[in-house]
Amino acid sequence: MQLALLPVLVPLREVRRDDLHAPVLDDFMGGLGVGYSYGPPFGQRLVTWADLQRMEMPRRMLRRQAAHNLDARLDSVAVHGQPPALILNFDGIASTLLLAEALWAGLERSVPGELVVGVPARDVVIVTGSHSPPGLAKVRRAVDRVFFAGDRHLLSRKMLVRRRGIWELFSDVRSAPPMPQSSVDAPIPGYA
Repeated sequence: MQLALLPVLVPLREVRRDDLHAPVLDDFMGGLGVGYSYGPPFGQRLVTWADLQRMEMPRRMLRRQAAHNLDARLDSVAVHGQPPALILNFDGIASTLLLAEALWAGLERSVPGELVVGVPARDVVIVTGSHSPPGLAKVRRAVDRVFFAGDRHLLSRKMLVRRRGIWELFSDVRSAPPMPQSSVDAPIPGYA
């Protein structure tokens, strides 16, 4: 069995780059980074700076190879559930799917509004749409349950939204239109 490399999402911690035994990590967003895992099974051992030196592989090549391997394995993604929320499964590292551009282009038409995801742990991705209050509530509850249970590979309590092909932190605080001011509520001239 040949070892392959896949990108995996990991929480960013302060890692010294001069430590050859530290994993190679790239910034993703919201306190998350991208590590590179040997496998199968994936997610158990991350590529370190020493590994990169030993393989004589430039970092850019590591990224490219891991992305190519991810794209090649997308046919093994399983989507469960039905709106208002879907759950993704992928070899115990479902959060890695946030890095798979082709997958999200297809899922965008499956939800009302923009894609919103919860990624509380490496193996948990819950998908809904930004215009689905029941879906958003379901994602929030699922994230809270995973953190309460204390999954081994916790990632983030934050939800993410996909806008113009890029993941951003999601804020579901809806900005209400300004209330019309009645003459009773109007400020009195000369008073602040």
